[in-house]
Amino acid sequence: MMTYMAANLDIDTKLSSEGRVVIPAAVRSALGVGPGDRIRFVVGEDGEVKLVTAKSLLFAVWANNHGGDAGDSVVDVRRSRQDDVARSSAKWDRVAAAVKADVRSEQEIEESLLAQLGLPL
Repeated sequence: MMTYMAANLDIDTKLSSEGRVVIPAAVRSALGVGPGDRIRFVVGEDGEVKLVTAKSLLFAVWANNHGGDAGDSVVDVRRSRQDDVARSSAKWDRVAAAVKADVRSEQEIEESLLAQLGLPL
């Protein structure tokens, strides 16, 4: 199948009594769709209708996430992951420092926790 013909197509078709429209073979070929494929009808404010295919949505999402105004999503994801790792490491460093600074015995810690919970020793 050929996808996205460069030339504009202007083909008439007829609405059936059941409200169905047959998409002409040249249009199906240009869109790269076949039996069972999903198609979305998008009606604009001017009354024009666009047929949007799953492939065209996929390409649009891909284009929005690769370069251009959307930036480089791979770099953004890696940077976000690195930031998460750094925050997590900093948190565990603080926990380790607090544990190291706590000079109480295991029994003193246990008694403190039980007292905070209001349980008898």
